[in-house]
Amino acid sequence: MVVGELAQDRHLVVIGGGPGGYHTAIRAAQLGLEVTLIERKQLGGVCLNQGCIPSKVHTQAAEVWQKTKKGNVFGIPEQNNQFDWEQLHEHQAKVVKQLRQGVEQLCEAHKIELVKGEASFLSDDRIGVENGHQFDVYRFKHAVVATGHKPVSFQQKNERLLSAHSLFQQKDQPDTLVVIGTDLYALEAAFSYQTLGTSVTLLMNDVLELEPDIEKELWRSAKKAGITVKKNVEVQGMESGNEAVSVLYEKGGKTDSIVASHVYASSEWRGNTEDIGLERIGVKLNESGYIAVSKTLQTNIPSIYAIGDVTGMSQLATAAIRQGKVLAELLAGKKSEWDGTFIPSVYRTQPPMATVGWTSIQAKNAGRDVVVSTSPFRSNGYATVSGSSDGICVLVKDEATDEVLGVHMIGEGAAELIFAGTLGLEMGARDEDLIFPMYPHPGFSEVMMEAAEGWHGLAIHQPLAKKAAAKQANTN
Repeated sequence: MVVGELAQDRHLVVIGGGPGGYHTAIRAAQLGLEVTLIERKQLGGVCLNQGCIPSKVHTQAAEVWQKTKKGNVFGIPEQNNQFDWEQLHEHQAKVVKQLRQGVEQLCEAHKIELVKGEASFLSDDRIGVENGHQFDVYRFKHAVVATGHKPVSFQQKNERLLSAHSLFQQKDQPDTLVVIGTDLYALEAAFSYQTLGTSVTLLMNDVLELEPDIEKELWRSAKKAGITVKKNVEVQGMESGNEAVSVLYEKGGKTDSIVASHVYASSEWRGNTEDIGLERIGVKLNESGYIAVSKTLQTNIPSIYAIGDVTGMSQLATAAIRQGKVLAELLAGKKSEWDGTFIPSVYRTQPPMATVGWTSIQAKNAGRDVVVSTSPFRSNGYATVSGSSDGICVLVKDEATDEVLGVHMIGEGAAELIFAGTLGLEMGARDEDLIFPMYPHPGFSEVMMEAAEGWHGLAIHQPLAKKAAAKQANTN
């Protein structure tokens, strides 16, 4: 056939059915736009099928399993059976399928046209979709690229060398696991695998940009969990065999090696922009295949937009989801704005860790005079009741204006509590805005209240010496 002669007209075409793509499609449909959503594999993308959801099944299992070990303090018999890895993955498959079907039903309910196949731009207003022997052409008014990104490295070459996409897909539990790096996948895997019975060694080859007190508590928790942590390590190479992988590394000028059944290493990432015709029509890409976009998420081609991982702005689905909604609203003629200043980061470690805004170091580097206040979870009544006293809340504010600059915490409930910090930062909160509200008692949220009061040396459950020091720091 002659390309373009049988083109079907569409208003909005979205390429990629991951979190960013399907949120774009649904919000656009809610606002009255006719939407065609193209996906080459499965709805939900890597996030639902290989990444975010499978990883959280593992981390949730680790959290519950850890609590069964503490159950005897409440009179609950201690769990002595071995962890059932097969049952975990049966549950994971069920959860993924259920959520994927939910996305499909939502798209159907909003009358979104779902097209399966490989999409490729033919011009700045036409796209072809190939599915087996079928090839269809669509003429669009607007197109959104939401194709995500992928890890690129040696990890694809051997089943014992795990990538971010295979890390939480293991049908059999690894006996030993070496985790190289400190990204989200690395930390969540290190804690969850160790808690569930795998012997984990974490090799740190980069620096975590965390609030110092949070990082200190993180490594204390890692030690308590039994994870072997080696910092300031430079990996020299790997040798993989049928039964194990040997990792050669240098630390302090000395070369050493470690052998494990499996290895995960943080890798470089590349935008999924190959073979979709973007270069053919002149869309600007950087050297890593990421798409350059404007504040309105528009590429240099006016009819084409991009959101999510493929833009290289953030690796979090949180950002992709928000970008998708904003873009749909803009295309529907609504007032909307993408602002990535305050993106909360959550690590479902044991205990979980969450952070938003500047750390004290970042704030100082930005020229701010800062005051830091902390509150340990061990001083929180509900944390003591629940046997979850590990953790700390750290608040950062500007000394001159009392503006809250950062909220950081590690401890039970941190992943949910961080929303209060995000909301505060978005609304330009000052210290009094965190001190004034009433906090439910007893509850984990009181650690934030205590940290806020600690700025003025008024925290009820802080030692007197610490109160005096805080008060003195605020009067200097």
